[in-house]
Amino acid sequence: MPIGCYSLTPYVADALWKRRPATVLDLGAGMGFYGAVVRQWCDMGVRPWRTHLEGVEGFAGYRGPCWNLYDEMHVGPIGAFLEARPAQTWDAILLLDVIEHFADRDGEALLTDLRGRLRPGGILLIGTPAIWQEQGAAHGNAYECHRSLWPAERLAAAGYNVLCDGQPDQWGNSMALAAMFAFRRA
Repeated sequence: MPIGCYSLTPYVADALWKRRPATVLDLGAGMGFYGAVVRQWCDMGVRPWRTHLEGVEGFAGYRGPCWNLYDEMHVGPIGAFLEARPAQTWDAILLLDVIEHFADRDGEALLTDLRGRLRPGGILLIGTPAIWQEQGAAHGNAYECHRSLWPAERLAAAGYNVLCDGQPDQWGNSMALAAMFAFRRA
């Protein structure tokens, strides 16, 4: 879907607000909702923007007005985007409602790659359904198929800090949110 689960928004906004990253990469940006979150809570909704915001979306059909909030929006597969920038790093990387669209092995490889792309003091946020939800291609987008499950326990076992454990929230959503922090170098 071009949208993610709204119940993760307060956690993501809080993490961004506290860190105020200078650069943000939004992978699987969809219709661009998290671009608005970055502009609201990192930039206080006021231009000129202080945060360099870059998005990647595999499906051009999701283009909408929120894409205008990004300094750069790249249309194409996440893997191709990252391969074309082997040494690029960011202060914050958002992978929200995306990892479940990768097969297990591909998702693990993506997470390994992204950890190495964090600047010192950076944060990688991973949000995903914590229970299996069958989903095929939607809206003519083959990238929408769910291929893997990443519950909080799996993310914790991989070394991530769990911020939202996947227990149903007040709206009945079962979402996991985890973070990887890049330590500052002395």
